[in-house]
Amino acid sequence: MHTGPRVTWEQSESSSRRETDEPARAATAYLAWPLACFELIRGTHSSLWYRAHLRQAAALGALCTLAFFLALALPLGLVLALGGPGDGPTIAIYAAAMPLDLIVLGVAAWASVRCALRASRGELFSLPLATWLGERLFRRRNA
Repeated sequence: MHTGPRVTWEQSESSSRRETDEPARAATAYLAWPLACFELIRGTHSSLWYRAHLRQAAALGALCTLAFFLALALPLGLVLALGGPGDGPTIAIYAAAMPLDLIVLGVAAWASVRCALRASRGELFSLPLATWLGERLFRRRNA
C-alpha cells in the first residue's frame, strides 16, 4: 500500500478483493440459496450487481424448493383424495410419482448450476419469475 497523495485515488486491498470475489460469491448463492438470504439480511456494502444476483438467487432457490416439496407431496395428496386405498394402490401411486420427483430435482439442479456458471463469469441476467419475486421480496425501503 502506498502513502502520500496517491492514496486518495488508489483502491484499498479490501475493495479490490471484494470486486474479484463477488462473482464467486454470487455463484455460490445460486447453489446454496439460504446463504443469499443471509447476505441480504446482513446488508453488507456490495455492488448493485452482487445484490441483484443475491435477490434473484434467493427467489430462485425458494421457488425450486417449493416446486420440489409440491412434487413430493403430490402422491400423499392423491392417496388422501382417494380415501386411503389399500397398500397395493398406494405403493403404485408412490412408485409412479418417483420419476416426477426426479425430473423436478433434475430441472431445479440444472437451473441452479446454469445460473451459478453464468454468475461466475460475471454476467448480469434476468430470470422472469425469480427476478420479479426477488425484487418484490428483498428491495430496500427508503425511509
